[in-house]
Amino acid sequence: MKISKKVLAWALVLVFTAATGVVYLYRSIMPVTSEVPPMLTERERGYFTVVDEDGVVIFTTGLMVSVGDEYIDEDDNKYVVIDVSDDVATVRSVGKMEALPPFTGPVLGAAMSGGAIGIYHTHSAESYVPSDNSESIPGRGGIMDVGAALAEKLSALGIKAIHDTTSHDPNDARAYDRSRRTAADLLKKQKPLALFDVHRDAGPAEAYLKEIDGQEVARCMIVIGRQNPKMQSNLEFARRLKDEANNQYPGLVKGIFMGNADFNQDLFDRALLLEMGTEQTTKEAAIRGATLLGSVVPNVLPASGPGAGPQTRSAGRTVGWLLGIAVAGIFAYLWIATGSWDEMKAKILEWFGTGGIRVGDVDNAGGSSGSDAPGAEGEDE
Repeated sequence: MKISKKVLAWALVLVFTAATGVVYLYRSIMPVTSEVPPMLTERERGYFTVVDEDGVVIFTTGLMVSVGDEYIDEDDNKYVVIDVSDDVATVRSVGKMEALPPFTGPVLGAAMSGGAIGIYHTHSAESYVPSDNSESIPGRGGIMDVGAALAEKLSALGIKAIHDTTSHDPNDARAYDRSRRTAADLLKKQKPLALFDVHRDAGPAEAYLKEIDGQEVARCMIVIGRQNPKMQSNLEFARRLKDEANNQYPGLVKGIFMGNADFNQDLFDRALLLEMGTEQTTKEAAIRGATLLGSVVPNVLPASGPGAGPQTRSAGRTVGWLLGIAVAGIFAYLWIATGSWDEMKAKILEWFGTGGIRVGDVDNAGGSSGSDAPGAEGEDE
């Protein structure tokens, strides 16, 4: 039995639709280039002072602040930005965050075979004026030493840490596009446990400094992107890290800022941006802060590690499943249309130009059927 033009057209539509869907999905989840339009994520000069409706300073930051951004302070009080005017942003208190439920399983706590924490720097030139004599050193900023200190502490605890010192200069609207490839590569190297993009903020030193165990320490502010489909999972990780750090070293994490950006955190469920001090704090204080923070990280990672792995790995499986489903659907459709395996095979061979003929045809060119081929049909269905 021949396949009619209508049946063939529908089969081709199915193939085209499946291929288009696969290409679209593949492009949408590949982590090489962000789909978010590039924008400045921090001010070129100066900083914002963020105050509540009574004028009390809540925090300061060199990050861009916009209406709708959110902030959770060290005591879990939550604020929403309602106005931005020049260098001042105003927030409104929306109450206290509910406590997180406890882990359902054991925490990492010690070395995990095959797992690693990735550390990198989108703004690789950021530096500390009192220690580096500059707020910016292209390609080798003081922030690299802070990232190294975090990696060294994790390694000392038996956790593999991969510290990537790739330069992503200049610090412009495309910096996160450039660092996206670095972040994706870190996630591919080993089973990822967490991904940290280490920065330093801008603003007065006193906003970040605190004495802990008799030493001056630059505190940390954790940053989450609101334009990030994994925001909730990243935020939960950030809150657990903040709570654990402040339980052991009160005030070490000053808060969590949720800004109007992506920060490449769509790549992984436990991807955080860490602001360690400002350009006015010493690098040594920032290193002490990073070391203390590193000491508590294993306590907020599940012992089993992430189940699905990063998007870069699940992408291949997803595409594979879609291709498999599409091929299976095409074969099922052809089976129904042709009525037998032999005729379906002949039709596929014919499509690919391998000389296949319809089973039962004696003279394909003449359209006649032999009398010894029972059931053969000479008419299109």
